[in-house]
Amino acid sequence: MKTIGLIAGITIKEGMRNRALQGILTIALLLCLFYLTIIPLFAFDTGKVAVDLGFSSMTLAGLAIVVFLGIALLSRDIQQSTVCMIISRPISRTNYVIGKFCGVAVTVLIAVLSIALLSVVTSSIGIHFIVEMTPPRNFSWTVLLVSILFQYLSLLMLMAVAFFLTCLTTSEYLSMLLTVCIYIIGNSLETLIAVAQEGDLVQVSNLYLTLLKTIAWLVPNFSAFDLKIYVAYGLSVPWSYVGWTAVYGISYIALLAMITLWVFKRKEIT
Repeated sequence: MKTIGLIAGITIKEGMRNRALQGILTIALLLCLFYLTIIPLFAFDTGKVAVDLGFSSMTLAGLAIVVFLGIALLSRDIQQSTVCMIISRPISRTNYVIGKFCGVAVTVLIAVLSIALLSVVTSSIGIHFIVEMTPPRNFSWTVLLVSILFQYLSLLMLMAVAFFLTCLTTSEYLSMLLTVCIYIIGNSLETLIAVAQEGDLVQVSNLYLTLLKTIAWLVPNFSAFDLKIYVAYGLSVPWSYVGWTAVYGISYIALLAMITLWVFKRKEIT
């Protein structure tokens, strides 16, 4: 655990000093300020619009951090053979990958909480000083916190996918491209299956539908972790759904992490 903590700490320092992270957080701050000028233009449900825009900022920033920072930190160590210097010491490959993952996870957590705080502060300022802005109906801090945690859990799943692809492939840019593709598929596949099963808008064969369902078992269902609708409309959260979804996310991360470690242990690094 001491070795994992040391590697995680070094990774956090590298991440916080990285200009990509600083640029992403700066853009997120500018977007939050820009939202104050956009939201009053909507005729109604300005609280829902504020929630949607705030969570969109967290999603885009988290995706950018995982793709441009998380993959880069691991891929460059492998390509530049920096990892050889580390594992030549009494540090196992398992501790190295887990330490890297934990370090990037903490970096993403700091970014998500920072953007969430910025969104809450700017929304509060808008509600107090802009007449057109109204708070979401039946607003609940508990539901907001759960939604943010689930947003973070979905980013951890994406990061597990990114680490697996980085250890599997030899190209940093290929890992980035595949990670983004899987993220898009994971957010839209459930809707595609629902539309195909209804058959009102499009008619598909049973073979195609079976293929979609098979892919759904392999690709993480990121849309299941999107709970912002409960915050926007003041709905009560089904806690059984929250519990089982959390179990699904944690299990997926653990399973993919074990596969990643198995691949990395057998990867030739020169």
